[in-house]
Amino acid sequence: MKYGYFLFALGAMAVTTVVTAANRPAGYTTICNENKTCAVPASTNVAFGRADQFIYKVLSGSFVCSQATFGGRIAGGVNECSVPTGTEPTDPPPSNDPPTPDLGYYPGCAMPTYTETVQLTATQVVPAGTVFDGGNKRYNLSGGSQSEGQPAVFDVQEGGTIRNVIIGPLAADGIHCLGNCTLERVWWEDIGEDAATALGPAGTVMNITCGAAYQGSDKTFQFNGRGEMRISNFFVANAGKLVRSCGDCTGNGGPRRIFVNNVITRDVSTIVGINTNFGDVATIRNLTLNNSGTSKTKICQVYKGVVKGQGSTSALGVEFNTPNCQVGQGDVTLLPPSQMNTSACAGSCPIP
Repeated sequence: MKYGYFLFALGAMAVTTVVTAANRPAGYTTICNENKTCAVPASTNVAFGRADQFIYKVLSGSFVCSQATFGGRIAGGVNECSVPTGTEPTDPPPSNDPPTPDLGYYPGCAMPTYTETVQLTATQVVPAGTVFDGGNKRYNLSGGSQSEGQPAVFDVQEGGTIRNVIIGPLAADGIHCLGNCTLERVWWEDIGEDAATALGPAGTVMNITCGAAYQGSDKTFQFNGRGEMRISNFFVANAGKLVRSCGDCTGNGGPRRIFVNNVITRDVSTIVGINTNFGDVATIRNLTLNNSGTSKTKICQVYKGVVKGQGSTSALGVEFNTPNCQVGQGDVTLLPPSQMNTSACAGSCPIP
């Protein structure tokens, strides 16, 4: 809307025009509002902002219209995502079918269609002794890389349970368990820094059951505390390790107990990494390797752990049927062309 104000002075006429600021650049069309999920064709220039101020980013496919995606926002109101007029937006709703065979899932625990995408602005806390049911919503926070020091999407306090949750591509440092906790029917579209981290003291149990995690170059589950970690009815694809006892934490030590049962992995380099000098023990049963190539998976890799600032952790070798690695080659099913590393130490690997 335009308002004209006409002032006559000294025989001259001055005209002032006031124009309402736009939430999209000229020649752009809004496709979704802030914190909503929208999608664009490959290599589309997307504007994010309001009031004639915008941040531009080239994006492809589905994304969350948010500060986390664009690295900033324009204060003062709801920001919008817009694209050049004439760009055909794509419809991103996920399929109702279970994941494709390439993506993979554990039988009975396929990742469901997410019902909504929730963009968090800070870590969400699950209070002690409570159950958080996400209703199959997808939760994003920030990041998505495996850079160290990111915040958790969820902090689960002592005795808490989180279920029916999908961690989206902005996975940050996943879920932190601060004591006894249960993660039931939780799926990670992206592993982020780590999918979940056990931080509880001795005597606590972190129980992870019926879910899946995808896309991580390093660890899936990190064990920094003490006590036990139990993983069952789970699928992991494209990760460095399924679970790793911390190699060089502040105040590092043990013992830690890890139980893996009814797990399928695809292109995961190492299943379990433990520190035998701290007394860690891993028990593995009913493991299936469904790899796309012939790289040899390490089943139970043992390390010498250290306290932060007192040297570097070191790999010692692979063990089968030892007090620390309670797994035999018969506990592993190999789906072609999968192979496992059988070049194990004769008995327990020596600790230097």
